[in-house]
Amino acid sequence: MNGRLTGRIAVVTGGASGIGQAIAKKLASEGADVAVADINPAEETKELVKAAGQRFFGAQVDVSDEGQMNAFAAQVRDALGSVDIVSSNAALVELVDFDNATFGNWLKIVSVNAGGTFLTAKVFLDQLKDSRAGRVINMTTTAYWENTPSFISYLSSKGAINGLTYALAADLAKYDITVNAVAPSVVRTPFTLSRLPEHVFEHHMQQQALKRQQTPEDVANTVAFLASDEAAFITSQIVAVDGGLTRR
Repeated sequence: MNGRLTGRIAVVTGGASGIGQAIAKKLASEGADVAVADINPAEETKELVKAAGQRFFGAQVDVSDEGQMNAFAAQVRDALGSVDIVSSNAALVELVDFDNATFGNWLKIVSVNAGGTFLTAKVFLDQLKDSRAGRVINMTTTAYWENTPSFISYLSSKGAINGLTYALAADLAKYDITVNAVAPSVVRTPFTLSRLPEHVFEHHMQQQALKRQQTPEDVANTVAFLASDEAAFITSQIVAVDGGLTRR
């Protein structure tokens, strides 16, 4: 397979479905071998990656568990080789306002979303240092810049990811590792469809400059670009992929 990522190895957390699956499929179509960490089995993603002619490794992993993530990093190296690209997508969402939020649930969501993003970069750091084109690509959200109620834990975690992206970009530049984040709006996936009413998707689409529903592929295309040599001089950026919903 000849593509922008031929010969490279990518890790995608949360890659069993939705945006993460679309990213795994796209990176494979660009020539990367793909490893997926997800709390759920990733058999469908495995078939998509193999259909693109690329190698696949998958494991059921809690990304907020340091021991499991260290073991996963070693397994990926043994199965595929040293990693060049890390794409962190694993996330939990809770729709609850501050009046009804509990510290336990808040901490769990921050631990998975922000803690998992930290751990993914941390456990693969030594492998990324060895890469000729190390890339860390985090997943945040445009909801961080919107007036969005009932997202107290989710937005706390995404705000932490934004700060982590900036801090990692500064710290890892000495290794020529770029660090960026992608911020989608409301993307129609099985996960979001099970948690959000239809009017939420329609409202966001009407607020966008481009009047169509955002897809997981829109996000995946941006991740693939940031992973490529074409984005070698782009770091410490949060790229909104939202059809013109937000202006910053």
